[in-house]
Amino acid sequence: MGQAAPPDKRKVDWTLLILLLAIAGLAGLAWRQEGPAGLAAGLKQGGRSLVEVLPLLFFAFLLAGLAQALVSERTIRRWLGRESGWRGVLLGCLAGSLTPGGPYVYYPLAGALLQSGAGVGVLIAFVSAKNLWSLSRLPLEFALLGPQITLVRYGLTLLIPPLLGLAAQRWLGHRLRAIREGVA
Repeated sequence: MGQAAPPDKRKVDWTLLILLLAIAGLAGLAWRQEGPAGLAAGLKQGGRSLVEVLPLLFFAFLLAGLAQALVSERTIRRWLGRESGWRGVLLGCLAGSLTPGGPYVYYPLAGALLQSGAGVGVLIAFVSAKNLWSLSRLPLEFALLGPQITLVRYGLTLLIPPLLGLAAQRWLGHRLRAIREGVA
């Protein structure tokens, strides 16, 4: 697989900056409303959450890295790249619907696909299908909501992931290099 270019140290990481500002704002609000105890409770809960998800993140990133190493960039570009059209979008939908786990699993996979040459439409279709068509939660949805509601929901969302993928490819496909650089 091709190596990603080293990050430009002069660029502002807007995601990190926004997160830090949100943390500072919420910490100030917690201090104002609850005092030091409220701030400490929030930090403690955040630490617990981090400890709980850290193993998931670790293994998800290992999975994404191994998948990236096993499938050549040439293959990704051929089957899922910008020029793959409907075929790539439908493959992205299929992969999204079959991918198990939550966002700690599928976002690292989507990131690995992005860096390996997948088109923006394929990525939008992948994430949309994962959220709307997840086959791993189908049995639970049938059991708790019943077949009628489940089938209606799936039917109503059937066209959304492929249409979103095609729309994203049309409107954002020409910006793919900038998008890749923005997340690298």
